[in-house]
Amino acid sequence: MKLSVLQRLTLRQIDVFLAVCQHRSYSRAAEQLALTQPAVSSQIRSLEALTQQPLFNYIGKQLYLTAAGELVARAAREIKQRLVHLEIELTEMHGRLSGRLNIAIETSADYLLPGYIHRFCQQHPDVDVVLHVENHQRLLSRLQDNLDDFAVLTRVPNDSGLHFVPFAEHQLIAVVCPGHPLASKPGVALQELLAYRLLSREPGSGCAQIFEEFCQQQSCVIKQRRRLGSNQAILFTLLVDGDCMDYAVLPRHVVEPGIAAGQLKSLAVNGMPIRRSWCSAYLRGKHLNPLAEAFLAALQAPV
Repeated sequence: MKLSVLQRLTLRQIDVFLAVCQHRSYSRAAEQLALTQPAVSSQIRSLEALTQQPLFNYIGKQLYLTAAGELVARAAREIKQRLVHLEIELTEMHGRLSGRLNIAIETSADYLLPGYIHRFCQQHPDVDVVLHVENHQRLLSRLQDNLDDFAVLTRVPNDSGLHFVPFAEHQLIAVVCPGHPLASKPGVALQELLAYRLLSREPGSGCAQIFEEFCQQQSCVIKQRRRLGSNQAILFTLLVDGDCMDYAVLPRHVVEPGIAAGQLKSLAVNGMPIRRSWCSAYLRGKHLNPLAEAFLAALQAPV
C-alpha cells in the first residue's frame, strides 16, 4: 500500500522543526541539536516538500511560522508528547515511573519547587525533572505553545484557557534599608510608601504585576520606579546602602534572611502582605502523562 505524503515524516524532521520553532533561529536550533546550520536547513526544506507548504517566513531578520507552520507545530508537539506518554506507560508496566518531566516555573518559584522535586525524585529515582525558569509573561507564552508538561505560576489570567489548581501560598511584603525614614514607623499608609522610589523587576514579572494591581485596587499610582533585572539585583541595591531611600516589594522568602540579619526592615503597610497562591497550570483539554499526574498529586499532598 502506498504511503501518504505525511506518513513519510521522520522523528528527526519533527525534532529539528520544533527546535527551530522554539528558537526562531536555524543557527540556535543547530546549536541545540549539535548539527550544522545547513543540516537544519535541509531538514526544514524536506519537511516543506512533504507538506507542500512554506512553514516559515522571514520578516526583517525575524523568523515567523506561517499558517501551515502553526498546524504542523501543533501536530508535532502532540506526536512528541504521545511518544513520551507511551514511554512512561511502558515503564509503568514494570512497576515504576521513569522518564523526563518538563516543568516551567516563574522566577520567584525557584525556592519553592526544589523541595517538591527532591521528595518526588526520592520516591521515583528514575525520573529526570527539568526546570525552565521564566518571568510571568514568558511563562504564559510557553504554556500557550504547550512546551512543557505543566507550569507553576501566580496570577492565572481568567481568559487564558488554562486548567489550574492552587497548592501553596505566595506572600509579597515591602522592605527598606534600616536607615529609611519609614523603617521605624509602626504603620505605613500605601500613599506614604509610594512617595518613595520603587525598585522593581521587568514589566513581565509576576511580582511587579501583582503589586501594580494592588495599588490600582487602592486607587493609588506608583510614582517613581527603577527597573532592575532580578530579585537578587534589587536586594543588592538595598543592602549595599544602609541609607537607601528606595523600597522594594518582594516575596517573603527572598527577604527573610536580610530581615533576620538586620540588613533590611519589613514595613507594616496597610493591606500587606499581599497574599496570592502558587498554582499548577496547563492547557484545558491537555492529556497529562502519568509522570505529570503523579507530580501534580504530590504538590497537593501534605508536606
